[in-house]
Amino acid sequence: MRHKLWLCLTFLFFGVLLGAAQEVAPGASFSVSPETRDAVRQLIGDSILNGKAYEYDGHLADMIGPRLTGSSNYMNAAEWAVQQFKELGFSNVHTEEWTIPATWEPDGPAAGQIEKPVVHQLHIYSLGWSPSTSGHGVEGEVVYVASLLPDALNAQKTQIAGKIVLVDSSSYGEKPTLSGVYSGFQKLQSFSPAAIVTTGIANGGESLLAITLGGTIASVPGAQIGREDSLLIKRLLEHGPVTVHFSFANRIRMGVQVPNVIAEIRGSELPNDVVIVGGHLDSWQPGTGAQDNGSGVASALEAARAIQALHRAPRRTIRFALFGGEEEGLLGSAAYARQHLADLSNIDAVLVADSGSEPAKGWYLMGREDEKGAVGALKPLLAGLGGDGVTSDASFLFQTDHAPFDMLGVPSLVLWNEMNKYFTLHHKASDTFDSVVEKDLAQGAAVTAVTAYAIADSKDPFAPHFSPAEVQKMLQKAGEVDGYNYLKATGVLP
Repeated sequence: MRHKLWLCLTFLFFGVLLGAAQEVAPGASFSVSPETRDAVRQLIGDSILNGKAYEYDGHLADMIGPRLTGSSNYMNAAEWAVQQFKELGFSNVHTEEWTIPATWEPDGPAAGQIEKPVVHQLHIYSLGWSPSTSGHGVEGEVVYVASLLPDALNAQKTQIAGKIVLVDSSSYGEKPTLSGVYSGFQKLQSFSPAAIVTTGIANGGESLLAITLGGTIASVPGAQIGREDSLLIKRLLEHGPVTVHFSFANRIRMGVQVPNVIAEIRGSELPNDVVIVGGHLDSWQPGTGAQDNGSGVASALEAARAIQALHRAPRRTIRFALFGGEEEGLLGSAAYARQHLADLSNIDAVLVADSGSEPAKGWYLMGREDEKGAVGALKPLLAGLGGDGVTSDASFLFQTDHAPFDMLGVPSLVLWNEMNKYFTLHHKASDTFDSVVEKDLAQGAAVTAVTAYAIADSKDPFAPHFSPAEVQKMLQKAGEVDGYNYLKATGVLP
């Protein structure tokens, strides 16, 4: 109760600011009506006093746990989310299935050591979507790859075959790109190494990733070792050959059906026009995915609860979508976009939360500079929450579930959170519920709810849909044409 009272007092001044706010941001065609403003005032009060985002995140992280796509934990989380929407009285609650090429889960811990020239135990883990090591494991000489660029890899081709290849952060170059890193790993695998070993974080900690996209199993075993282990191997290589041995087993199932979870608040006047509010339900498994992305799921669920509690449906339909397979390459959201291509013209906006539970500063435009006017019209509603900012930073353009929609021209926004601790936690054992601060998560959930409701309730469309030519122009401005072409060619983007 003290937490709720504190939250209430923290945001009490919001009503004063809201009442004095201008109705329309200068130059914006998108507007917020007095009726919407009144509903938002009620929405904020309910979300702050009665909000359940902290409870939702706690259940996902502690009671269900890590949610690797297609795993039993993931399926339990999907069933739980369906039940939450049904208990809230939502219409059209259902799942929409798509097929992941393979699921992957570790079957026990990995083990490994340097064999020569010294014996030294490694802090080692299987990379995501790696095959198991066969027989007694993998043993071989180590070759360090200083660069994943094509010319550099070609120069080392004869050294790589049959060897254990070591890659560290320097191998990615000064300004690594998603396409550059993954195409480098793809080329590296084509040279038939015995295994690929990447470098993790300090103190032997795990920071899980995969060297493939799309939920496909790598062609060779992939492992991750601690940063100190990697530095030791590189020093030893200066004096001569280094031999490493490691082994691990993974549980792999091919062609598994994975559900996205969908629920709706049907619009009162324009029910065929839709605002999507979403986040990804899957997580990596070293921790319990409380930040990445239990916080985003909790924000979407709390936005759903608070808007439903208004008993005043917005003009447009709000569709809540919890996607799977984000960590393997935006698989669930891309599948949704493909399954609903014919309906995309009716989507007014897509809102995604996927940057942790620290305070929300506002929204990423993700290359859509034309959305500034509409977001500006929301500023009076969000200022009291401290979430009225907007950023043109497109660094994460292809790194969460807005991207399949954005690349098809649909207006999208991604919640812009403080990220001081996010990258020290996500994909790591420290991504657990104890890292979540209740008042910060509640604030971000309220920003999500207010933005979704105001966009859905406006008489005006949020922003125009882009043509393919306009999308290309946006990508050129963001310097992401190569990244787009790679993700399109590999089938990640629809």
